[in-house]
Amino acid sequence: MRISLFWRTFLLIGGLIVFSLAATLQLVRSFERVPPEQRLAWEIASVVNLTRSALVSSQGERRWQLLDELAREEQVRVSPLEPGDRVAPLPDREDAARLQQRLAGMLGADTRVAGAVNGEPGLWVSFDIDDDRYWLAMGLERWTRQLGPPWWLIASLAILVSVLGAMAISRLVNRPLAALARAIARVSSSEPAPPLPEHGPSEIAELNRRFNRMAHELAELESDRALALAGISHDLRTPLTRLRMEIELSPLDEITRQAMAADIERIDGIVGKFVEYARSGATVESGGTAHGEVDVLVTIEPLLAAWRDRTEAGAPELRSEFGPGLRWRGDPLDLARIVVNLLENAARHGRHEDARALVELRVHREADGLLLEVADRGPGVPEEQLARLLRPFARIGEERSDRGGSGLGLAIVQRLAQRYGGHCALANREGGGLVAAVRLPDSAARATAAPAAAAGSAR
Repeated sequence: MRISLFWRTFLLIGGLIVFSLAATLQLVRSFERVPPEQRLAWEIASVVNLTRSALVSSQGERRWQLLDELAREEQVRVSPLEPGDRVAPLPDREDAARLQQRLAGMLGADTRVAGAVNGEPGLWVSFDIDDDRYWLAMGLERWTRQLGPPWWLIASLAILVSVLGAMAISRLVNRPLAALARAIARVSSSEPAPPLPEHGPSEIAELNRRFNRMAHELAELESDRALALAGISHDLRTPLTRLRMEIELSPLDEITRQAMAADIERIDGIVGKFVEYARSGATVESGGTAHGEVDVLVTIEPLLAAWRDRTEAGAPELRSEFGPGLRWRGDPLDLARIVVNLLENAARHGRHEDARALVELRVHREADGLLLEVADRGPGVPEEQLARLLRPFARIGEERSDRGGSGLGLAIVQRLAQRYGGHCALANREGGGLVAAVRLPDSAARATAAPAAAAGSAR
């Protein structure tokens, strides 16, 4: 299983950070030889003993001054312990129980530790001076400083923050490459790719700069090729018309005249395919027209009626099947061109030996567009050559190249489908023959998909 660059970068960075945190935490714990509750017990016992000694050694007004200084400078207060005091224990935690045990061992077995006395929170510890008992109250920050959240909670939070940071870094690194991959996919599908940003890290900026130049040059090359095909095809039409007139006026026998006229018609058909192929490269966005809803049956039915007339003259038999709800948003002329090219290709190559060709047309509505299938019962195509047939001027063996045609019909279908974000796929039929399936999304669905792709590139 291959892992994407994003996840590979994320796993490497995240693993490195987690390993570093775990090693650091282990080092800290190894150097921390004294448990935190023992350090806190030593600190509290020292404060209690010093306070007791200071109070015992001072008398009268000096004792009150000392108590005032302790409360002001050290946030330590001393108050008498009364039998009726309302005492709240420390939080029910294991380290609190260990703290109380250690203080009892240092200050005496009757030492009490509380989390609040008479509703006032703090770290309260009892001690004796002669026969009198007192409370020594300290701020809870001493407790939280030494006995804060458990180490595993801190480690979990650190790992969570590290993982989120690794994901953000991975996305930042992967985003320009993902945008480049989307742009390359558009160019490979003969669609215009938006220019990539030429700023940022020097390597990415240079890569985007070269891609933009390549995409611009490919677009110019495609435009020049289309212009050349259209120009050559247009220039050939005039001498072909003149040849047709000269044949009609020449003193040739009827058989020779018909053969020459058929050759001229064939050349004229090839020229027409050149012009159609040159025009099929325009995208929906560059077409300049707002496509409305098309009644598929109304568009296709005249083509089928003309085909039935040809069937009576010996053309291949045509069977058609239409599903319900056949509405489509797009250019009806494009739809007609797709159907005509598919039918002509099936009729030309769908004859097996001397049998009469049978062409089957099926049109169904999908969620966001149409599915057109045209099938024949010809000799089929080797599996490894199916994708090649969608390229211009492609021919597979003599059995499919000796029956006329320019080698552009399926290429025109593919380019027209790509105008709407669809595609054409070829497959051999079970029992012999070829099926050409064209998925043709609505132009509205393609228009809504374009901003989403742009937003994905921005992310």
